[in-house]
Amino acid sequence: MFDHEEIHEWLLKTIRLVVDHPEEVSIDAIPGDDRTTFRIKASPSDRGKVIGRQGRTSQSLRVLAGAMGKKFNWRFVVEIEEVNKSL
Repeated sequence: MFDHEEIHEWLLKTIRLVVDHPEEVSIDAIPGDDRTTFRIKASPSDRGKVIGRQGRTSQSLRVLAGAMGKKFNWRFVVEIEEVNKSL
């Protein structure tokens, strides 16, 4: 199994620099057979900042994580968790 802690820390620090409420950002690392999925949770008001205009910020994070995965011969998947709103 691959140790993904360095990538997890990089992703967490990067996202915390973008949002208004960095203390509310958390990332769950879900290991798999050939990949690690990072599920990002942020404040509902910061979710748009993590995604970016037309998804550019989230796509950039995915591209960089993919490039890091190539270096380690591993696959990193970045997901942004949906916020469930109760009505």
